[in-house]
Amino acid sequence: MNTHDRDSFIAAAAQASAECGLPIALDGYATLFSARAAARFVLPNGLRVLLAPDDRAPVFAYQTWVQVGSRDEDPSRTGLAHLCEHLMFKGTRQHPSGEFDREMERRGTQTNAATWVDWTYYHEALAARDDNLATVVDFEVDRMCALVLDAETFASELEVVKNERRMAVDDSVGGTLNEQLYALAFDVHPYRSATIGSMAHLEQARPDELERFYRTFYAPNNAVVVIAGALEVIPTLRLLARRYGALAPQKIVRRERVSEPRQNEPREAHLARQVVAPQIALGFHGPAQRDDDFAAVQLLSEALVEGDNARLYRRLVTEEKIATEVEGALMPFAEPGLYEILLTLRAGADAARAVALVQEELDALATGLCEEEIDKARHSLEVSFYESWRSPAGVAENLGHFEANFGDFAMAARGHERLLAVSEADLRRVATEIFRRGNRSCVVAHPTADAPAASSHEVIDE
Repeated sequence: MNTHDRDSFIAAAAQASAECGLPIALDGYATLFSARAAARFVLPNGLRVLLAPDDRAPVFAYQTWVQVGSRDEDPSRTGLAHLCEHLMFKGTRQHPSGEFDREMERRGTQTNAATWVDWTYYHEALAARDDNLATVVDFEVDRMCALVLDAETFASELEVVKNERRMAVDDSVGGTLNEQLYALAFDVHPYRSATIGSMAHLEQARPDELERFYRTFYAPNNAVVVIAGALEVIPTLRLLARRYGALAPQKIVRRERVSEPRQNEPREAHLARQVVAPQIALGFHGPAQRDDDFAAVQLLSEALVEGDNARLYRRLVTEEKIATEVEGALMPFAEPGLYEILLTLRAGADAARAVALVQEELDALATGLCEEEIDKARHSLEVSFYESWRSPAGVAENLGHFEANFGDFAMAARGHERLLAVSEADLRRVATEIFRRGNRSCVVAHPTADAPAASSHEVIDE
């Protein structure tokens, strides 16, 4: 069925409750697009279930979002959230290592997952036929409560993660710049630590601490199951309640949340690397994704970096010919994060001059964008927003992300409204605050022979 109103979801919850013997509460409802809707149901053990029926194609996406990311780690023991994600693809008490992957491949899909600062999620997409849904539920329930964390498997997967870090960070200029940028920009907030973890902490990781991490956070009352696509609501609720309902909730103990102090002076660090031209990462403290100013920074970013006529691209690449690549992005974090600007300069280019040119363009935003820039930015973001809803996997990811981060899956469908609500005055105000010089952190990777002396700036040479 393409449509569901609130009453039909209420009726489905009541019938599924009666059939499985567990109370299932409808706890949220939102209309989406094309007369479709999504609803949140809650089981007695605290598991949240988001269902978004859509029978335009006989496929469904199944995602499990766990409310744990690298910000939940002890700063002296980083990397556990990502390591736990890796081990979730190993054996359980019911299914030996490799069986889940093989079974999903046999049914036409591959399993995958992602870990970031605020969340970890696992996802599959399958044809809506036969026992595909029941099979996915069987595997997902089992690995939520019965993961086998033996020393041999732990040691093997730890080496995989360490090699991943070497490739993605230690041997990658971009990865190193990103890690150093966050460590430079954040003093106290856990966003300062890379999700993959430091090599020193990975070297010290032990099976028992990973077991505690898993037992603490992988619990039904800390998870969201999202199913989008071709599904029948009552049988799906009944199946989920019967399989997940027996899992016991856990006491979720999180580290005390800390707020990052306001940054009032620019920060800078320099790396000596084997590169042919300087690479630069700039970071400006920006709003959390739920903040109304988030949409304003998105619009400003479009005007700055998207397209050959964008302000930074035009100034640095076309006019000054000092750079070959310019990128920018605002991180969709649950708490205030960074707006990042990444530059690849031409060989021999002066990094300090490039940073100065960027700051000139950022300062100019305080006078506002012209109407043409605002319209172009809104239209581009509108297309991207609606594109993200085209597939069942996109729908599930949108809903799961906002539910995991903010407990509000309905917020996912309001992105376009937030963009329309931004005024020209908002853009000027936000640009003045976010892009001030005192809010800037900068990390530069220089060709080894050109790196400035340590007496000039801090040089990090790892």
